[in-house]
Amino acid sequence: MTVITVLSLLATSVASFAAYRLYRAHALNQKAQQHGCQPAARYRHADPVFGLDMFLRTGDAMSKNQFLVEHQRRYDTYGHTFEALSFGSYAIYSVHPDNLRAVFSKNAAEWGIRPLRLHNMSPFCGVGFITTDGADWKVSHDLLKPGFHRSKISDFRPIEKHLCLLLDQIPKDGSKFDLQPYILKLYLDLNTLFMFGEPIGILSGNLPSYAEGFLDAFQAGFNGCGMRIALGPLNFLMPKGAWLKACAKVHQFADFHVDRAIKQVELDGTSQHDKDNGAQNTLISSIAQQVKDKTLLRHQVIQAFMAATETTASLIVHVIRNLASHPAIYAQVRHDILALGSEPLDFDQLPHIKSLQNVITETLRLYPVFPQNNRIALKDTVLPVGGGPDGKAPVFAPAGTLFDTCFATLHRDPEIWGPDAHEFRPSRWEGNFTPQAFTFMPFGAGPRQCMAQQKATMETSYIVSRILQQFSGIKSEDDKPYQAQVALTAKSAHGCLVSLTAARN
Repeated sequence: MTVITVLSLLATSVASFAAYRLYRAHALNQKAQQHGCQPAARYRHADPVFGLDMFLRTGDAMSKNQFLVEHQRRYDTYGHTFEALSFGSYAIYSVHPDNLRAVFSKNAAEWGIRPLRLHNMSPFCGVGFITTDGADWKVSHDLLKPGFHRSKISDFRPIEKHLCLLLDQIPKDGSKFDLQPYILKLYLDLNTLFMFGEPIGILSGNLPSYAEGFLDAFQAGFNGCGMRIALGPLNFLMPKGAWLKACAKVHQFADFHVDRAIKQVELDGTSQHDKDNGAQNTLISSIAQQVKDKTLLRHQVIQAFMAATETTASLIVHVIRNLASHPAIYAQVRHDILALGSEPLDFDQLPHIKSLQNVITETLRLYPVFPQNNRIALKDTVLPVGGGPDGKAPVFAPAGTLFDTCFATLHRDPEIWGPDAHEFRPSRWEGNFTPQAFTFMPFGAGPRQCMAQQKATMETSYIVSRILQQFSGIKSEDDKPYQAQVALTAKSAHGCLVSLTAARN
């Protein structure tokens, strides 16, 4: 086949697809009119057929750690809601609270994630709360939820033990260093401890033999899922061999713990109601008490580990970065912590340190753990606002529509947060201030809201309080503007460059 023939076929295919899109657009416009809907502002594509220019621009922004900046630029240009193309399919981008309410809560059953994720991610993590909707999602949610009961997350002694390992390793002589890698290592140990009953040993350097190569394989498998989702219909371009090999390595690691948990439950004869048994106080044992299917159990464990990867660690790093950059706020929070003593504080004391909680909440506003999210319309549906010249008319979303939102942009909207929306100001949370619904969503909202929210915020409270007890000062040594490195979560692209002043006692 000659080059000319190939180009001719390609041109014919593009023309046919463009004609089909015009026909479909006409049909959808008729449906939209029947629902009283009007189109939203349209993104100005250089490629009006497939919208690949937006895809390429997004990829370039991610490679330069400008992903959230690019999202902000689009909303600044087109408003709270606009339409675009995603590989030739219809997409709606919105940060309007009324639309977020519809997608994440009121009409949540009409919006899902399965079409986006399951096909791309199932070789790695299978069927679970990250990849499914409806009944399958509820099964996974109900299996995991008991593992986040207060009785499972309120004992900080394991955290204290591993935090001491971290504190023994970091410089305390006022020299400059990056705290972020230490916090990330801390949470690799804490997450494996919470899930499996033993740490992976990254802080101590004593990784068990069965865990050899797991962390690299997990990162490769995790990244492969993200790349396949991002590439959409072009995901066939990604080679599979190395990725499937990494998936198999992760399965091997998970299966070791799955087999052990099932045997332990059978040995103990523990029922689901025996919640006080210390041997069963892990996430995997909580699930194993409810289900014996090894594959299903493996899927839940891997997906839980995916959701926990870098989440709380990134939140802690952002809190420390903010405190290090604001010495007066650091001094006030430390004063309030030391007013309760120099010993470790417990689960009941920490929520009452208002200045600390305000700092964490303000950090979640400016640097949400999950900065961006999306859904797929599972059926023809309607978004309440965003259409028409004034953006107040409803918008028709046919089945298959991609809905994309950016919580980082939502949380910096001056119309919601005032002219200082981009400033770190914990005092905005003082008194009885409560943001309106669906204007503050660091952990999502609705039925799929993050079930580990309390665990993340309380562990952050504990670790930050212990660091402030140990150090009279933390100075920022970072002279670069902040940049976010975004995957499933967002972490600081430049780390957390600080110097520490140890407390006299």
